[in-house]
Amino acid sequence: MLIAAVLAPGAAGSPAGDLTSVLRDYSGDEKITPCRFTRGQLESARKQISQDIETYAKGVRGAIVREVKRWKDGSCKGKGASANTLRIVAIKATGGPAEESVTIMNTGRKAVGLRGFALRDAGDHTLKFRSTKLKAGSRLKVVTGCRKGHKTAVRRGSSYYACRKAEVWDDTGDTVELLGRGGGLLAQKTY
Repeated sequence: MLIAAVLAPGAAGSPAGDLTSVLRDYSGDEKITPCRFTRGQLESARKQISQDIETYAKGVRGAIVREVKRWKDGSCKGKGASANTLRIVAIKATGGPAEESVTIMNTGRKAVGLRGFALRDAGDHTLKFRSTKLKAGSRLKVVTGCRKGHKTAVRRGSSYYACRKAEVWDDTGDTVELLGRGGGLLAQKTY
């Protein structure tokens, strides 16, 4: 699409980054994935829609307004049992990929399968989970980098290694979101 030609490149987590991420999501099927973006990201993107963007992405403003309404109505508070039981309890953002991590906890009474779940930052960088479970009352430390001797994501004990080569969490502050299988927001923590 021509949307990319209309946008100036923006920094991750910036208003321009919010608009770019929303437009990228919208351009695939002319819909915004429900609950994928925070209300703040949506309102930031809506303020930046110019005449040119409206020409190339017809209907995007209306789609954003519908998503904001979904947040106002409380529909994005999470979906399913895991919405009330999973929490982000710790974030270590400094250091390289091998040192940075996010710890999530299952406060519920049942194990939660995390396949298809993801952690995302304000700049839309995403770490997706492969098949792994989080037992009731347990914590899972999600390390951005690879486990020594591995080249793909792997879980060892209470640590999950996403095997990314670059840092994801900003050292100076960021927002970490835990997303469910459909993209619904389950938990969020800002540092």
